[in-house]
Amino acid sequence: MQTRKEYIIQFVALGFGEHKFEFEVKDKFFEPLDYSEIKQGDITIIVNLLKQSSMMVLQFEITGTVKMMCDLCATEFDMPINGNQKLIVKVGGSDEDNEDDDIITIAANEHQLDLSQYIYEYITLSLPIKRTHPPDAKGKPTCDKEMLKKVKKFLTKEEKKEKPIDPRWDGLKDIKLN
Repeated sequence: MQTRKEYIIQFVALGFGEHKFEFEVKDKFFEPLDYSEIKQGDITIIVNLLKQSSMMVLQFEITGTVKMMCDLCATEFDMPINGNQKLIVKVGGSDEDNEDDDIITIAANEHQLDLSQYIYEYITLSLPIKRTHPPDAKGKPTCDKEMLKKVKKFLTKEEKKEKPIDPRWDGLKDIKLN
């Protein structure tokens, strides 16, 4: 991911304590990311940074919407996203002992932190597994009914009758694993 100056925090000039930053993520952010399933979005990210002598703790609050394809009707819609993520930045030391994805180590002579990659990752982590149109006020689905009819027409019907189990496997049912 290429560096973008609007998502860089110059932390060397910050005093110890809490600092708050706000970032706007729009469609332009996703344009160079060919591999991204997100192409459009309107997201606000608030970063609360707690600077200490040898580390920083960044708390990301993500709110907004992204354009997604519905898993049921295959039409595009604005999906609301919300999320909270935490990133710990150690200043100095080595990355070799670190196996946690939420902890990174930067060189002692670094003076800025590029958040572009973390912003993208945290937005992606905020997406739900099932991506469908949100229900209306009455709790009914808001998917495109015409498209659902077309999709249903091409679905194959699964066998309702279960296949019999091979009798050679019946003996495994009696094994106790204690």
